[in-house]
Amino acid sequence: MLNVICKHNCKSCYALPVCAVGAIIDQQGSIYVDTDKCIGCGCCRTACVAFGYDQALREKTVEWLKGAA
Repeated sequence: MLNVICKHNCKSCYALPVCAVGAIIDQQGSIYVDTDKCIGCGCCRTACVAFGYDQALREKTVEWLKGAA
C-alpha cells in the first residue's frame, strides 16, 4: 500500500536516496512510502526537514509508516 507523506514541494526529495529498502517513491508529484517495503527505520524523517518537523506528521508512528494504523 502507498501512503502519501509529502506533496513534493522541494526541488529534490532528500528522503528518497536515504531509504535503504527503497520504500520511498516519487510518483505523480507526490512522495509516497510503500508500506509493504518500509521497515520503520525513520531515516526519511531524519533526511527530510518538512517530513521530520511537520507538526501534522509529528504524531505519525512506525505503525503508520508501515500502513498498520
